[in-house]
Amino acid sequence: MLMIEKKAAVENLESILRVKGVDMVQFGPSDYGISIGLAGQREHPAVIEAREHTIKTAIAMGVRPRAEIGSPAEAEYYLELGVKDFNLSTDTAILAAFYRDQGANLRQVVNGA
Repeated sequence: MLMIEKKAAVENLESILRVKGVDMVQFGPSDYGISIGLAGQREHPAVIEAREHTIKTAIAMGVRPRAEIGSPAEAEYYLELGVKDFNLSTDTAILAAFYRDQGANLRQVVNGA
């Protein structure tokens, strides 16, 4: 499983996908955006184009693309592109949500006491 996160990786995608043993790829929009001078612009047309190119090329070459999504609602877009494998959120997002929710609960307990 490889992450496709740099401009050079997208430009050389077919060569990368031909490497024996590569059976899954995931596009990294944040790092890709940084690599092309678009930091923080995950939905910029150039980033979307690279993401869709990665997914479509992987499928055409028999390599499974995996998509990282923040909620099940985001899956439909990827399903329409042919993606069948998903990573639901990231460790940092999961931890941030946990601490936000638990911190709010703790504030209620502390302030209500």
